[in-house]
This record gives sequence, C-alpha cells and structure tokens, in this order.
Amino acid sequence: MTRPTTPRVRFIAFVTGAASLFTTHPARAVDVELQSTTLTQAYEVTSPWGSPNLDRRRLLQTISLGLYNLQGQHSPNRPDYSVMMMLRLDADFGANAHLSGADAGGETDYARGGGARYLPGYQAALVDVMFGYVEGKRLADGWLGFRLGRQYIVDALGWWSFDGARVQLTTPYFVQAEIYGGFEQRGGLPLSTSRYEPQGIWRGSHARFGAAAGQPNSTTYPSYQFSAPAPAFGVALETSGLSFAHGRFTYRRVYNTAASITQQFPGASGNYPTLDEVRISQERIGYELGANLPSVGGLKGGFSYDLYNQLVGMAQGSIDLYLGQRLTGGVDVDYFVPTFDADSIWNWFTRSPITTATGRVNMRLSERFDIAASGGVRSWSTDADPESFRRGQCAELGLSISTCDGAFSETDSLKSYTRAEENRTTSLSADALANLSGRYRLLSAELGLRAMLQAGKQGRRLGADLSGEKRLDGGRYAFNARVSLYDWDDPLRPDRSATSFMYVLGAGYRLLQMADMRLEWEHDMNRLVGHRFRVLGALSLRVSR
Repeated sequence: MTRPTTPRVRFIAFVTGAASLFTTHPARAVDVELQSTTLTQAYEVTSPWGSPNLDRRRLLQTISLGLYNLQGQHSPNRPDYSVMMMLRLDADFGANAHLSGADAGGETDYARGGGARYLPGYQAALVDVMFGYVEGKRLADGWLGFRLGRQYIVDALGWWSFDGARVQLTTPYFVQAEIYGGFEQRGGLPLSTSRYEPQGIWRGSHARFGAAAGQPNSTTYPSYQFSAPAPAFGVALETSGLSFAHGRFTYRRVYNTAASITQQFPGASGNYPTLDEVRISQERIGYELGANLPSVGGLKGGFSYDLYNQLVGMAQGSIDLYLGQRLTGGVDVDYFVPTFDADSIWNWFTRSPITTATGRVNMRLSERFDIAASGGVRSWSTDADPESFRRGQCAELGLSISTCDGAFSETDSLKSYTRAEENRTTSLSADALANLSGRYRLLSAELGLRAMLQAGKQGRRLGADLSGEKRLDGGRYAFNARVSLYDWDDPLRPDRSATSFMYVLGAGYRLLQMADMRLEWEHDMNRLVGHRFRVLGALSLRVSR
C-alpha cells in the first residue's frame, strides 16, 4: 500500500532533489545558486494572568533555488531565461504542548475537549511556496519580457502575490507597459498563506469541516469564511531607462468567488444567510513618482485610491537633501487609512486617517562614527471626541457621567443624537515622535545606540537599547550583546503601565565561506509577565556554481 505524502515529506523531497543538482559533474552554461536558512526557537512566555505558560519550539526553514542563463552563454543584448523558487516551512512543535487532560491536542483537533481550544485554519507545520516562476527577458529584440508562476508585485498598492502570468512591453521611448493576471495567493489554498491578501476577513480551508463525527460544521464558526481561488488582473504603465526619474501608474482588481456567510446568527428559519456569487474583493489604482539629482537631493511621492470604498488609502511624500559630504537631511509625510476586503464587516465601520510628518538628519562625524536623528508628529483622528460624545449621550438620557454607565437604551432621542453629523465632527489628537541612533565602528568591532520616544495624551513609550559586536579571526567568530530598557505608560489602563528590561547574548561561527551559524539567548522581564526566555539558533547555507 502506498503511503500518502504530507507537506513536510514533499518539502524534504524538494530539498533533496535540489541538492542533487550539485552532485552532477558535466559542465553546463547554466548558473545555479542554492540558499538555505534554518532558524530554531525555544521560548517560554507567561500569561499576564499567570496561566497558562506557553512553551514553544519552532522551526523556520527556507530554501531558495535560482537557475540563470538557461539559454546558454549570457549576452547583454540577447534573450535571457531563468527560474527562481523559494519555499518556506513554519513548524510549531509547541502546538498543543501547553494543553493537558481532555484538552490535549485541542488546538488542531476539534474532537478534543469539545472544541473549546480549537483554532480553525491553524497548522502546526505550514508549507508555503513564497515564489516560483520562469522568467524571460529581452525577447523580440528587447521589446518583450515575461514571468510565469507565483510572483510578487511591489508598487504604490503595496506588496502583493499571485499565481499567473505577467507580460512587459518595453519600448525605446522611455515607456514600459505591463499586464498581468491569475489568482491572488490566499490562505487555505494549497501551499499558500494569507500574508498578501486584503485584511479584515478571516478565511481558510474547510476541508475537515463536517467530514466526520466530532468535527465542526461551517456554521460552528460563522466568522471563518470559505477560501477559494480569487481571479485577479492588473495593468501598469511606467517609465523605463531614465536615470534621474521613475514613475509608475497601476490598476488592480481581484474577485471573491467563495460562498460567504453574511450573518453571525441564524435567521428565523434556523439557516445562516450566505452569498454565493462572483463579486469584487478589491479594486484600486495607485501612482508613484521619484526624481533624483545626485548633487542636490531627491523627491518621492505616491498615493493609492480604493475604488470600492471610494477613499484615498495611502498618500506619502519625501524630500531628501544632500547638504554636504557628511550631512544629509530630509522630510517625510505619510497619510494612511485602513482598507479591507470587500467582504469584510469592517467596511461598515468608520475609519479615520493617521498622518505622520517627520524631519530627519544623518551626520557622518568621522570614518568610524555616524549619528542619525528624526522627530515629528503623528496625528490620530476620530469621529467626535470620545469623552464629549459620551457626556452628550448621557445628557440625552438625563443621567450624569457617574450614573449612566451600562444604562444606555435605544431611545429615539439617543438615536438622533448619535446619528447627527454635528455631534460627530472630527477630533484630532497628536503624539510627539523622536528617534536618535548612533554607530561607532572599529576594525573588528562595532557599537550601536538607539533611543526613541512616542508621547501624547493617550500614553507614552520611551526607551533605548545598546548593542555591540566583536569579530575574531577575520570574522570567523563573532560575539554580540544587546541590552534595552523601555517604559510604557497607559493613562486609560494604569494597571498595564510597566517598565521592561531585556538582554541578549549571542555567538556566531563561520564554518566555511558557504555556511554561517549563530546562537542567541534572550531574557525579558517586567512586572506584568515576570520573566520570559528565548533561545534562537540559525544556520545559513549558500552554494553557487
């Protein structure tokens, strides 16, 4: 009988097969590069309420493979083909480890403990194809290029990943056009994660739901939506070949195709209403522009507009000034409003922008010593001031602030007050921001200092950390340490204010030019969680030929 393969078995098989590429002896024109990173963590976290203690053992394994010059001898004016792939394994050996008795195994098995600890969509060993594509460049006398497979797009609309094809048309007139289409990478689908899909919705695989006795039904967790392929397409137009400026306009649309439960509670018939039709998931446009003069400075800006929500989700701009051989400065402005998948209930709630404006300066005082400083303001906006709005609601009920807690009822006068636009004017609050960092370099050592402050009416965060590294035997051995002290103050919840101290001790060893190993011990402490410990081990391998 053939034993079924698991994601972990398939992952190991890929690693073994990729490694076999380096055991063949015939000379080839193809350039091959293989990189691997292994991170192991063991840590203990105490709950602020004393129980439970979370003991975690985690493994992060990545392996990337690059095959270049598949066409043979490289020529800068001829077509060029390559293959790129990267896999990631996240294994949590601490899953279920803190559960005992009838709850043992309950995080991943609904039948344990009556489902009280079950987490839909949680996987103890998640395999993710981060990217994997075939690429061709400079086809048709340099006019055409393509990518086929899982790939990233990074532009004014943010980081995004999809499975499909992208075609580029590059003209000799400093203009490049791009069109792409396929399926958005989504959690719950094979070898995928939800890392790059829109926020505001909880979806994943329902493969085991209702399959057997002791398993949940889809309506057991009505907020946990179904996952299905999400068709997507986009276009972009950007500059090409200009050394002093770059601009890119982009448009993207994604569809939802899975059935969606639209109500948290059953209707009068006892059934849960659902929506099962093709519909918009996201539709956005964006533009970014950058210009640079080597002896003067640079200018960057961009925005994205959410066509579904009809709002500007992001706008940013920056100015860089080259003030001398050892001094640079700049100003940054960032405007952000949260946007969500069109199926998300969060689209029904008000969203207010966060605006950050900062100035910065970098100074290289000597060949070994440099410092950087920045400061500015972050503005938070809300619909009406919470305190005055609450006082107004209490007044509508004829109650004082001290007696109206918990006494709210849906009276006509209260509804009118709550919905009146004049009572929901925008309220602003601001935080002061400050950052300072410095670095001093020696031939075989380095010291660094970093300090920050964020303070405003709603609270304060203040702290600094000092780090250092010492290298021996030409960098074969390395020792590092870091200490930090941070203080949090929350006026709304004084019991959550605390001062935290942390130190890290680490050592590294370069076994060969192709291999690095590192081990770190971390100890955090504050009055809320007591002591927390973490051990981190890392192994990095690089092979190319």
